[in-house]
Amino acid sequence: MASLLLSIKDETPRQTSNQEALFIVPQGQLSKQPIDLKGIWEFYPNELTESNGFLDRSNQTFVVVPSWWAEEEGKSSVQYGTYRLKVLMASSDRQQSLALKMPDVYCAYELWLNGELIGQNGIVGRAKETSKPQWKPDTYFFEQNKDTLEIVVKLSNFYHYRTGINNPLVLGTAEQLKQNQHRTEVSNVILLSGLTVLGLIGIVLYFMRSSIQYVLYSLLCFSWVVRAAFSNHYQIVQWFENINWHFVVRTEYISLYLSTLFGSLLVGSLFPKEVSKVFRIIYIIACFSFTVFTLVFSPMLFTTYIQLYLGLSSILLLSIIVIVARAYSESREGVTLILAAAALAVAMFGYVIMAYQGLFSLNDMFFNIGFLLMFILTLMAVSERIQKMGSDRDYGKMTFDGTMTKVR
Repeated sequence: MASLLLSIKDETPRQTSNQEALFIVPQGQLSKQPIDLKGIWEFYPNELTESNGFLDRSNQTFVVVPSWWAEEEGKSSVQYGTYRLKVLMASSDRQQSLALKMPDVYCAYELWLNGELIGQNGIVGRAKETSKPQWKPDTYFFEQNKDTLEIVVKLSNFYHYRTGINNPLVLGTAEQLKQNQHRTEVSNVILLSGLTVLGLIGIVLYFMRSSIQYVLYSLLCFSWVVRAAFSNHYQIVQWFENINWHFVVRTEYISLYLSTLFGSLLVGSLFPKEVSKVFRIIYIIACFSFTVFTLVFSPMLFTTYIQLYLGLSSILLLSIIVIVARAYSESREGVTLILAAAALAVAMFGYVIMAYQGLFSLNDMFFNIGFLLMFILTLMAVSERIQKMGSDRDYGKMTFDGTMTKVR
C-alpha cells in the first residue's frame, strides 16, 4: 500500500506494473486535464456480475480497453460481459466534483460506480429478447469520498457484428467534462447549420447558373448533414433519446453511401474527360446495392460488410486524387483549389476510417471543424472550376439534359 501511495505523487497516470486492473491517478492530475482510462481492465465474458460478485474471484481475466471483444478473446461478437477497473486517487482530487465520459459502445451498457448504477444506454441482457441497443455518448457526474473508485461496465450486444468498448472512458473534473461536452454540442450544431446553409447556397447558384455541379454539391452537403447527425456524437440521439436504434444505424450507413456517391459524381462532372462513364455507372450500382442491402437485411448482417465499402471508398478517394493531380499536371483551368479540397477530403475521410478501425479516438471538435472547412473550400473550388470549364482546353458547362454549353 505504501508503494501505491507513493505512486500517487508521480506525474504520469499509469497502471501498476503487474497484471492488475488498477489505474493510479497522480496527485493534482485531474485538475490539469481529463485522463483517458486506457489499459488493462478485468473482463468477465458471458457474465453480468454485480459489484459484490468480484470478491475473491480466482478466475480473473483481463482485456485491453479500448478494443473489440473478437480481437481480444477470439469469440463471437454476439455476447455479453462485464468490465471492471479500480482507480486510485489522491484526497485533493476527491475534494471536487468529478465526471466520467462514457463513449457509445456496441450496443448497450450499464455504468456502475462504487456499486451504484449511475447511467445506462439501452437495455443490457443475456439474450436478444431481453436486451435493447442504443448509441448515445454521455457524461455522468458524481462525488467521490473514498481513495479507490470502482468502475464496472456491463455490456451486451446481439445486433452489431462488432462488440466492445472501442473508445476509452474519460475521467475528469465535472467542470472540465461539462465544458468539453458543451464545446462538442456547439461544434455539432455549427457543422449541421453550416452544411445546411452551404447546401442551400448551392441550390441558389444552380438556379442562377444552371450548372448541375451545384446540385451535386448540395446533395453532398445534405447527405453529410444526415451523416453528421447520425454518427460519432449521435446528435440526433441527444435530441431524441427514444429514437429507434435500427433507424439510426440504417440512416448512418446509407448517408455514408450517398455522401461518397454524390462526391464521386461531382468530381466526374467537373472532369468529364478524366472520369469514364463506366466508372461512374459501376460506382452508382455499388452504392445502390449497398443501400438496398442495408434497408432489407438486419444490422448484424449489413454491418459485417462495412469493411468492404470502406475499402471501395478508399479506392475512390485515391482515384479522385489521381484524377485531379492529372488535370493539374496538364495545366487545366481552375484545378488548384480542387486539388487542395481533394487533399483535405482524403485527409479527413482517412482520419474517420482510421478512427473507426480503432487506431485512435475520434476528436469531435477536429472532425466538425475539419469537415466544415472542407465543404467551404469545395464550394469555392467548384465555383472556380465551373467558371473555367469554358476554356478551349476544357469542356463547357454541364446541364441536367447532359449537354455541354460554353461558359462565357
